[in-house]
Amino acid sequence: MLSQELERLNTVIERKNNEIRALGGEIQEAQENIRLSNAQTSKLSQELQDYRSKFQASNEESDTYRQKIQKLMNENNALGDEVRNAQENLRLSASQIGKLNN
Repeated sequence: MLSQELERLNTVIERKNNEIRALGGEIQEAQENIRLSNAQTSKLSQELQDYRSKFQASNEESDTYRQKIQKLMNENNALGDEVRNAQENLRLSASQIGKLNN
């Protein structure tokens, strides 16, 4: 009777040991998946940081172009005013020359 109980307990222990080994494999697999996930997260985080840097550089370049365009528009407006003044002076001069010729 004692030997039968020992045999039963050995069978139970063997089953539990097999379960523990199986769980150990699952834990190792889960740890590997976590390691891979962390590596992917790190890679994606670095890519996101790179895109942020490129976006910031693009914004700065855009601002630079915007300022240059604004400066050129101001110069263009000033030149337009000068041309209008010159045309007005030419018109007045032509008028005065016409009066003198008469």
